[in-house]
Amino acid sequence: MSSRRASIPWPAVLRRLVVAAASLALVAALVFVTFEWLADPAALRLGRGASQEAREALRAAMGLDRSFGTRLLEHVVRAMTFDFGVSQVRGGPAGPLMLQALGPTLAYALPGWLLGTAAAVFGGLAAARRRRADRALLALSTAVISTSSVIVVVLAQHVLAHRLGWFPVLGWPLAGGASPLAYVMLPALVWALLQWGPDVRHYRAVFERELAAPHLDGLRGRGVPERRVERHVLRAAVGPIVARIGQRLSHVVVGSVVIEELFNISGLGALLVAAIHEADAALVQAIAVATAAVTIAGQALCDGVVWLVDPRVRRRDVA
Repeated sequence: MSSRRASIPWPAVLRRLVVAAASLALVAALVFVTFEWLADPAALRLGRGASQEAREALRAAMGLDRSFGTRLLEHVVRAMTFDFGVSQVRGGPAGPLMLQALGPTLAYALPGWLLGTAAAVFGGLAAARRRRADRALLALSTAVISTSSVIVVVLAQHVLAHRLGWFPVLGWPLAGGASPLAYVMLPALVWALLQWGPDVRHYRAVFERELAAPHLDGLRGRGVPERRVERHVLRAAVGPIVARIGQRLSHVVVGSVVIEELFNISGLGALLVAAIHEADAALVQAIAVATAAVTIAGQALCDGVVWLVDPRVRRRDVA
């Protein structure tokens, strides 16, 4: 049995690698085609009043005067090796610029993601087990989901920062002043709350389905304590929980444009919006491909965790 559990489904692993490579190539191609067909980067850079001669000169300087197929193939190949070229607007390599903005985003998004996930899992279990908790949590999650994220951020700043003075409202640790933790906590709490709203409903549905499984009635009928029954429920719910966590990874990497704008955080979400407005194709491609790579790698890791803990998945792969 141990040897069967240790066996790795190599065909499935190879298929996953092929799909990952194809997905990255597709993302790179879509970014290139978007900037090529929907807008002329040279025209966007110079504005409407620029002459045709100036546009042609800038296109030649940006390497846009070559054939479409040649540039598409070059972009895809470079993206697959994570070589995104130079940002024409900022005058530096796109990769390091992206990594520089990733730090502030992860500083608030990662702890907010962990806190929101933990609160949603325990809240979903409590809502599935107790009717009173279910009503209260569903009402609160409905309020969070139906409220604009801008309103949530502004209320958090007004109540927790202005009124109570627990956190600074704006700024970032690199600007000096208070402890870096003080600047991170409020954006992280807002992130956790915004994530908790929809996630607690998802986990509630997962736990309700697992609690109603027929084999649990047999355990209860034999006098098995409810705590041990809940262990079976948690183990059976690992797959959906891990899958949901994998879906959230891309949001953690890119961050929240609303949070970064209202808290004055120079993160990856704000950088992506600025790059789109500036028609900075290299920077947009760097963020898009890197986000896709993190999402694919995270989902592969989550699938591996499910494969290790759920024997039903292993039996299906072996079959």
